[in-house]
Amino acid sequence: MPETPERDLLAGLIEGRESAYADLFDRWAARLHRAAWGLTGSCEAAEDAVQDVFTGLFRARRGLDRVENLEAYLFAALRNAAARRAVRQRERPMEDLDSIAPAAPGLGTGGAGDAPGLEEALRRLPPEQREVVALKVDAGLTFEAIGAALGINANTAASRYRYALERLRAAMKGTEDA
Repeated sequence: MPETPERDLLAGLIEGRESAYADLFDRWAARLHRAAWGLTGSCEAAEDAVQDVFTGLFRARRGLDRVENLEAYLFAALRNAAARRAVRQRERPMEDLDSIAPAAPGLGTGGAGDAPGLEEALRRLPPEQREVVALKVDAGLTFEAIGAALGINANTAASRYRYALERLRAAMKGTEDA
């Protein structure tokens, strides 16, 4: 396999080079955080999920030689970290849940021009649609990359995205009518 910047980066990660982890963080942390916020609905949980990804990368560095697609690997790891955070969140007492931020940046966080009810409509999407929306909108992934990260084909990712947009449009139309 020819050496590529991604292969060089993976080699540095496997060796535990601090510079490789710093480079990885510089390249991916912002996109991972935006996607995590979309998946978790909480800035704090998003930060924790991203930290879990980087911590997990270091712990599993010896197995990174089997990684074919670093982008897919990172977002699959993020998806798993966000899911673990969601389970922990459900286990928290109800009074702690009031502090959770409602939605992802870029997806209706109360800024100018956000439609009322968009945050709620996003929360009501089925999880498989919500995660595709977060990876597409917040992380800027292609449907091919989303498919690789989620273990589905690109057409399935595109369909889930389309269905999510249809649900969001219908929800927003219902909000306008109210």
